[in-house]
Amino acid sequence: MKNTLVDFHLYLILLNWLCNMFSKYINIPYKNLGRDFDGVDCYGEVWLIFKESLRIELSDFTDIVYEEKWYNNGENHILNNINKDWRVVLPPYRRYDCILFYLGSKKVANHIGLYIGNNKFIHVYENNTSMISRLDKYWHSKIYKTIRHRKVI
Repeated sequence: MKNTLVDFHLYLILLNWLCNMFSKYINIPYKNLGRDFDGVDCYGEVWLIFKESLRIELSDFTDIVYEEKWYNNGENHILNNINKDWRVVLPPYRRYDCILFYLGSKKVANHIGLYIGNNKFIHVYENNTSMISRLDKYWHSKIYKTIRHRKVI
């Protein structure tokens, strides 16, 4: 029983540390093509965390012209614009892996979240602020691919 309590206590400490580590990226408002703390879209959230936390400059894609609901046309905008710095990975996921999701009826990657550990990821979507969500059964069912940047160890 004592080891179980110690394990649970360590789990709570780890969970608290993870949440604190990413706390400044929570509650950022959604803004299409946003790339700063005034507002981000789902890729902008990843872009901002990579820039601020890892000092890795990602392409910002703000110069690409696309329709607002591009994914309804079957375009795979996210995957079509990533470069050789990324590779597809399988579980177990590591902190800073990017999880591509398809939300809606078409199996097109139209949402991205950043895995932060302990089965949680940070993301933002329209009409919301950025949040940490649990990678539960629903989100697992929506995973399109998971990718890792070559500079993330």
